[in-house]
Amino acid sequence: MNVSTDSEFIDAVASESGLLAEQSQLADSTVLELLEQCYGLNGTLVRIPTEKDETFRLRDGEESYLVKVSPPDEDPVIVQLQTACMEHLERTAPDLPVQRLIRSLAGDPQVLIPAPEGPFDRVLRVMRFMPGDLLATHEASPGQLQLVGSSLARVGLALQDFEHPRADRLLLWDLKHFHRMRPLLDYVDEQHKRSLAEDIFDQFDETVVPLLDTLTSQVIHGDFSPFNVLVNPHTPEYVTGIIDFGDAVRTPVIFDISVTMANLLGTDLDNPWEHALHVMDGYRSIHPLPDRELEALIISAQARLLLRALITQWRASQSPQRRDYLLSHSKPDWDRLAATAAAPAPKLPFHTLNQTH
Repeated sequence: MNVSTDSEFIDAVASESGLLAEQSQLADSTVLELLEQCYGLNGTLVRIPTEKDETFRLRDGEESYLVKVSPPDEDPVIVQLQTACMEHLERTAPDLPVQRLIRSLAGDPQVLIPAPEGPFDRVLRVMRFMPGDLLATHEASPGQLQLVGSSLARVGLALQDFEHPRADRLLLWDLKHFHRMRPLLDYVDEQHKRSLAEDIFDQFDETVVPLLDTLTSQVIHGDFSPFNVLVNPHTPEYVTGIIDFGDAVRTPVIFDISVTMANLLGTDLDNPWEHALHVMDGYRSIHPLPDRELEALIISAQARLLLRALITQWRASQSPQRRDYLLSHSKPDWDRLAATAAAPAPKLPFHTLNQTH
C-alpha cells in the first residue's frame, strides 16, 4: 500500500475496515427467502442494530439463530477469515463456548449473495443464537472478571496455530497501527482532551512501538469486549458465550487483552485500574506474559480506550447528522480516560494472582 502520510494511511485503513461505505440494506423478505432457499429455515426475523453487518435474530419454532449479512464493501475473503477462525476453534477447542456456524443445505459455512451494486458479493451466515446475558449488563465480581480473562487466554491459545491468507489485513482497530493515528487529534476540540491523548500517544511511542517487531504475534479474536462476551452468574464457568470474530487479525497477543481491559478502565472511578487488572490476572493464570509485554499492556489498554474515543470523534465529523449522538457516546470514554490518567499507573508485579473464584 503506497500511502505517504499518516492521514492517507488512516483513510486507507478505514476503507479496508468497512467504515467509509454507505449502508445498504436488504429487505427482510429477501433475507427470509435466502434463508429458506439456502438453509431450509423460515420463521420470524427481527433486525438487530449493528455497526457494519446486517444482523438479525431468526426464530424458527423452538430454535433461535443469528443471521449476518456482510456489507457490500467488505471482501468475502475477510468474512471467510472470520468463518475459518470459528471453524478452527470448533475443531481444536470444542469445549470453548464459541458461537457455532450452521451449514447451508449444500454443506457450506457461508453463502455468497451476488451484489448488483458494490465492489463485492455479500456473504450470508447463520449461527446458533447463544444463551446468556451480555457481560456489559452484569456487575461482575473479581473472581468472575478473572474467568473472563482466563476465557480469552484459552481462545488465544487455541488460535496459536491458526493461519489464513488474509490474517494480516488492515484493521483500524488494530493497535499495531495506533502510533499512526495522531492525525485523529485534529477532530478533538477541547484542549484538555488533546493533552490527555497526546500523553498516551507519547507513552505508546516510548514503551510499545520499540517492541512491535518483537512482541508475540498471532491471529486474535480482536474484540473481546463486554458486548461480545455472554455470561451466566449462576454457572461455575461464568462465561457461556464468545461471539463476533469480525475483528480477527494477526497482531501482538497483548492487544487482544487490551480490548477487554480498555472496556473496564475507569468503570470504578475510585479504583480506575481495579476491574481491568482482575481480567489480566485471570488471563495470566492461563497464559503468563513476559514483564516487558505486561508493561506494554498497561499503555496499550489506555491506547485502545483512546482509539475508540478518537474514532468516534472522527466519525462524528464524517456524519454531521449523527454528530450529537456519536459525541454523546464518546463522552464516557474521555471521562474514564481522565480518571485512569489521574490514578497511579500499576507497577510490576501488578496483582498477586488470586485463583479464588
